[in-house]
Amino acid sequence: MATKYSKVAVIGLGHVGLPVAVVFASKGLQVVGIDTDKEKIEMINKCECYIREPGLTSLLKNVICSNLFKVTSDYNIIKECDAIIVTVQTPLKDHSVDFSFLKNALEKIRLELSRGKLIVIESTIPVGTINKFVKPFLEESGLKIEEDIYLAYVPERLSPGNAINELLTMPRIIGGAGSKSSEEAFKLYSRVNPNLIVTDATTAEFVKLIENTFRDLNIAYANLLALISEKIGVDVDEAIRLANTHSRVFIHKPGAGVGGPCLTKDPYVLYEICRNIPGSEMIALARSLNDYMPTHIVKIIIELLEKSGLKLDKAKVAILGVAYKGGVDDIRSSPAKTIIDMITERGINVVVFDPYTEETFNAAKALSIEDAVKGSDVLVIVTDHPEFKELNLAKIYSLMRNPIIVDGRRILDPYIVIKHGFKYYGVGFGKIL
Repeated sequence: MATKYSKVAVIGLGHVGLPVAVVFASKGLQVVGIDTDKEKIEMINKCECYIREPGLTSLLKNVICSNLFKVTSDYNIIKECDAIIVTVQTPLKDHSVDFSFLKNALEKIRLELSRGKLIVIESTIPVGTINKFVKPFLEESGLKIEEDIYLAYVPERLSPGNAINELLTMPRIIGGAGSKSSEEAFKLYSRVNPNLIVTDATTAEFVKLIENTFRDLNIAYANLLALISEKIGVDVDEAIRLANTHSRVFIHKPGAGVGGPCLTKDPYVLYEICRNIPGSEMIALARSLNDYMPTHIVKIIIELLEKSGLKLDKAKVAILGVAYKGGVDDIRSSPAKTIIDMITERGINVVVFDPYTEETFNAAKALSIEDAVKGSDVLVIVTDHPEFKELNLAKIYSLMRNPIIVDGRRILDPYIVIKHGFKYYGVGFGKIL
């Protein structure tokens, strides 16, 4: 079989799989997407994109019109493909990875294997999964890895909102189950990205976990600094800005909580394999601190309402943003859910506005910022959407019943907010004005 990999199957068309499939197709490869969700298949066949990602809709339309991309739920199509990329979900269940989706995909792949095929896993997996699980599982077909077929782990490194650019330019780690597998995976991925780094599968698995755990630890440190700043009366934003002028210091930004599919999962996956190593508790502690931040926001909201003399069941809180990060519609593990659930349980009336998603986590939906804040007692910024960084403060002040702003992402200048007459609370803003 030719090693140019002219036809590729991508299994799982979610936030990773669909951009991956479309980008490979945009480079001239014949790509078939496989998914069990019939609604997704119907939407793609209508050239409709169900993921809000800059550039993805236009690319999707182009590759479909060029007959470079089609979708199906039929795994038999794998027979015709040179390579199979697996991007199915591997969710946590009691802080351990649920392999059911991956195992199901591998079972169907195994039935369609033939000599020369390349199988690439992009889903997040624990260290050792490729060699201890995937390799022997596939070899039950009678075909041997490195001799008959090839197997590699290429961890996804996508950031929602910048997925297309990162697929094309972000350095990718190529971790083969052996040197031949690394070589074959390199051939495939070099079709779309020139920045490839080759290693072994186990190292690649480890790299994926330590990247996101590093970020989670750094955010937890920033959140701890924010809580300290509130106690000692300084502005954590100013303190971090000054500390980061040191050439060897880079402290992340604190906030209302950590969300998304990676930072909330990968540290737990890493912790499972190192929990008996002294000091590994820092990973679990960081996760706990980041998980605490939505609760901290809720405590502030309750305290502000009570100080205003309002009964909770008569109060209205406006939430701006339910996506886990700014500029995207991704709500996976969003801290907004915890915040909304907790204040709703206290009997508070909650209204949500997010220009990127219809999700409200069972709260009332507003059609605009003005609609959300009208008659509200506290305005809480949970997501750093661009639209929220330039609020019409004068207009909002005139609409609110009690002009209080809780800035969970520190995207507003507190001095300007206060100048407009608001009571202001920002994460880590401990200054008394």
